Amino acid sequence: KYFEEIFSVFNLKDYQWQWVITDSGQIIYNNLETPVRYAEIDRIVSGMDNGTNGNLVHKTSLNGKNETIISSYYSTQLLQRSIALVFSAPADFFQKYILRNSFLIVSATLLLILLIIWFFLRFIKSEKEESRRLSESEKMLFRLIEEMPVGVIIHDKERKILKANKVAASIYSYSGEQEMSGQIYPEEAVTTAGNYFAKNLGSGFNPNQFIIIPRKSGEMILYRNSIPLVFMGREATMEILNDVTMLETARQQEARANEAKSGFLARMSYEIRTPLNEIIGITDVIDNYELSDDVRNIVSLLRRSTEVLLNIINDILDFSKIESGKMILEEIPFNLREEIKYYSELASTHIAGKEIVFSSEIDENIPESIIADPLRIRQVLTNLILHSAANTEKGEIRLRCHSGAIDQGMVTLDFELLDTGRSFDKASLNKIFGDSLNQEARTLKGSDESALGTIIARQLIELMGGTLSAESPSGLSGDAGTKILFSMRVFSNDRMLKDIDLQKIRSFSDIKTLIITGQQNRDEEIINLYHKLGLNISVTSFHKMTAEQIRISLNTPEDAYKLVVIIDEKEFDGFEAVKSIWNQGLADRVIIQMISSNDKKGNYLKSLTMGIDSYLVKPLESLKLSGALKECFPYLETQTGSDAIGNIKKDIAILIVEDNKMNLKVLGTMLQTLGYKYEAVEDGYEGFLKAKDKHYDIIFMDLFMPGMDGFDSSRKIIEKDKSVLIAAFTADNLPETRRKAELSGIREFISKPVRIEELKRLFFKHFKAD
Repeated sequence: KYFEEIFSVFNLKDYQWQWVITDSGQIIYNNLETPVRYAEIDRIVSGMDNGTNGNLVHKTSLNGKNETIISSYYSTQLLQRSIALVFSAPADFFQKYILRNSFLIVSATLLLILLIIWFFLRFIKSEKEESRRLSESEKMLFRLIEEMPVGVIIHDKERKILKANKVAASIYSYSGEQEMSGQIYPEEAVTTAGNYFAKNLGSGFNPNQFIIIPRKSGEMILYRNSIPLVFMGREATMEILNDVTMLETARQQEARANEAKSGFLARMSYEIRTPLNEIIGITDVIDNYELSDDVRNIVSLLRRSTEVLLNIINDILDFSKIESGKMILEEIPFNLREEIKYYSELASTHIAGKEIVFSSEIDENIPESIIADPLRIRQVLTNLILHSAANTEKGEIRLRCHSGAIDQGMVTLDFELLDTGRSFDKASLNKIFGDSLNQEARTLKGSDESALGTIIARQLIELMGGTLSAESPSGLSGDAGTKILFSMRVFSNDRMLKDIDLQKIRSFSDIKTLIITGQQNRDEEIINLYHKLGLNISVTSFHKMTAEQIRISLNTPEDAYKLVVIIDEKEFDGFEAVKSIWNQGLADRVIIQMISSNDKKGNYLKSLTMGIDSYLVKPLESLKLSGALKECFPYLETQTGSDAIGNIKKDIAILIVEDNKMNLKVLGTMLQTLGYKYEAVEDGYEGFLKAKDKHYDIIFMDLFMPGMDGFDSSRKIIEKDKSVLIAAFTADNLPETRRKAELSGIREFISKPVRIEELKRLFFKHFKAD
């Protein structure tokens, strides 16, 4: 009854028999209503005492019918008796269950296989199509490679050549393209020649794009493009080699022609300057005598004519330098407002005697100090103002400057120049400001003597990153006048504000200074300049703890460095030292000066962004250094003399080395007019012998003389006496000549024709009386 109640809750008799057997083999419960005999129950009984559980396939007799069943039994204890709970089911029940479920599984599996086969067939079909397209593409690529008029080489990652065409085989001197297959394509080194081509062909070219192949007939120059691709299932690179030898030869010929033209113009201007120097010098000397009004007018006319001729020579030189790409723009800080004021005064001299009012205006938002090339800006404004003055008889000329876009310190200056003078049509304006110079343009210029002024102005504006446009009328007076709109890109010279009490620094001795040099060199010349000025200096070579040394000094006011001087050289990048100071957050706590003997374009602008207060370039003189320090320390007390020119020493030993007797006479007369005696020789070697036997305070040295020239003579003189001041006295004003002169030890450069005022400034600079 107990088992009846338990198993009745889970009535499974329709598909499972439930029965209970004791350890004596007696069946005490069976959920079937009919008697049943089970075979092999002794196997169940034998395991009861051990608590055995298991499965058994055996026979049963039900209603006289034998049937195979499957039983699962579980041994347990009940009322201290061992019993086994048995669950049985006909064997065919499981077979039907398995068959039924197997059919479903087989059907699903078969369907899955059919789907896999279908997708696989589609994949094979697409792969065949892709393979066919790839094969056609490779065949087309092969045909294209063979037909291309340039060399083509395809190589893998190991640079093994997979494919090449006939042109490539010819370039590398193979008999055929098949011979190149399997060879290793050489890795081309970047050569000096490659750098040269990349530099001279402009931006967008890299040195490694050029391959130079020596030939008996000369070098073959190849321009290379590399394209990554997949070739025959492998990652590869296709090199396209274009022979540009003829193009480069033509470019070099054009460059040589421009070089020859520029050289000719420069040399011609030098030859013209020599007699011009004599004329201007003589007019200056004559002007110091008592002259009648008629004679003085003649001298004034002569001076004006020579000045016009000098302007023409300068225009020719500038035009040739711009054309040949040798015009270099300087990066110099200056006050634009003062320059505009200067232009206004200059314009007044050109409109004297005319009924013209000149006015200028500059916006307040333009920085007080800017960085650009003041000489070239002055040249642009002068040329354009002269053009307006030459074509305006009465009315007004107005110059206005305002600030355009400002981007990371770069300022665009927008100018307007308007006049009420002559009106021009568009074609005439194109000729006036165009590239070409012709007689018609010369006629349109009015009184512009060289007819180059406006063209040079436009070219200089474009060099400075600006544009120029002109139109008529100007809008000031009806249909009259011309409006010239032009812009220039400059940089703001606004420097970092320093957290230093500069008012306490009244003398050079108050400036505690740290001079930082490289590990290799110690520039005694620069160090001595600071010593002579009386600064309290310490010297150290740059190392990783230098910035920390500065920080420690700033913790004690009496030990704090006020000035840090960094000597920038070819062997030592001074900007690395500045960077370490900047990274430590010290750039705003000290005044920083950089003295560079390795000046590069862009250094000055770079110094602004890194908190450098003063950037100076060697050779450096005491007067220039003193002036730079006074700008950084504005409260330094300085003594002022009475009349600057009157404070020049009179006992100066002077030697002139000049082979041209007329130039010698002119310079000598000027020196005598200033109250100086001099000695003179006509050869560089004689000058060296003179300087060897006697100390001269200053030597005026002509650079180009027969025999020993001025460069060699200066070099030999400086080797014997480093204290002597040598001033180049020459009509050759080219930058290359200046650099060569500086390397020869020449510290001053006086261009012919020399003026008396220029001599006075030179003497005051170097020979000021105590």
